[in-house]
Amino acid sequence: MNLEAFLKDVLSPVLDHPESLRIEVTGTGKKRDVLIVAAQKDRGRIIGKSGRMISSLRTICKAAGDKSGLIVNVELFDEDEKKAEA
Repeated sequence: MNLEAFLKDVLSPVLDHPESLRIEVTGTGKKRDVLIVAAQKDRGRIIGKSGRMISSLRTICKAAGDKSGLIVNVELFDEDEKKAEA
């Protein structure tokens, strides 16, 4: 399954700035890390009310990964968290 294409198809219609959406899939073997990078204003839409949208995306990607024999971890990139670490 192409997780990158799937997430772009699902998220693009929801976002105000779909051109800034990037999906990065990394990992080797049976583990895949999926990083969703979006504009600051669109992150709230991706998270959704009470975190329901991101939780649903994680569940769907995990189920697709299970079917393909992969362990999938989906994360939303947060610039603010990255600055706090530096």
